[in-house]
Amino acid sequence: MSRIREDARSPFGLTSIAPSVATCLITVVLVLAVLAGPVVVAAAVLVVQLMLAAVPSPAGVSRTPVRAPKAVPIAAAGIVASLVTLAPGVVDGAAGTRATASADVAGGSLVGIGLALPVLVLAALLGQLRRPAPRPDVVPALGEVVAIGVIALLATGWVAAAISPVGRPAVIVAAVVTAVVVVADHAQRIRPVALVWALALGALIGIVLAALEGANTVVGGVAAVAIGCAAALGGAVGRRWRPLPPNRWAVEVVAPIALAGPVVFVASLLWAGL
Repeated sequence: MSRIREDARSPFGLTSIAPSVATCLITVVLVLAVLAGPVVVAAAVLVVQLMLAAVPSPAGVSRTPVRAPKAVPIAAAGIVASLVTLAPGVVDGAAGTRATASADVAGGSLVGIGLALPVLVLAALLGQLRRPAPRPDVVPALGEVVAIGVIALLATGWVAAAISPVGRPAVIVAAVVTAVVVVADHAQRIRPVALVWALALGALIGIVLAALEGANTVVGGVAAVAIGCAAALGGAVGRRWRPLPPNRWAVEVVAPIALAGPVVFVASLLWAGL
């Protein structure tokens, strides 16, 4: 579909810029949240994750949208992921046992995402069991919920980054890099050139932060570039999620934030010199 036809289907005629504006607003919210504390970041991430519950379901074999409720599975999995990230002690072993030295993680971890995946799948299965018989399109419905849920869970990386040794500056820098790349990614005619300049700016920001924290500046620059590449990949995923804009807007807005999440966490550790 041409961009003109897409704009015609948009409520405000802003299809080309609305997703990037919304994504930039989310990065602003994340910056304000990290200034308030990691718990507020977790709450903001949960709201972002729930935005994906608004993604319309695909058509099934009967040409009607499959029944794939997403709000409860995404909320349950997101809460578990953030809870484990903020308080890893909740998954300690039995009394008298201790984690080995190799299991200790300084400054957060992404283990919450792995523990939240079974919750996501189980909640999706329960959602399908609640449907009245017959239950057509169960497999596509489950696949839709799990795929959207996995994208949502990746955003937990921002929570892990918020509790890293350089949590506040790391999240702020990552949000700025993400916003710059998202804006450049929506420059239709000069996208390759705009992305190169955006990644170069991101590398410079990462080098400055690494220098301020006493870490390797080259590694800091590469980490910032990796965040930008993840955000650009998220934008590409969002644009290809559905053929028509109204059916892909939520993914197009959230995917750059979500896919950058784990990379932001790893970058925060690199910027801290860990």
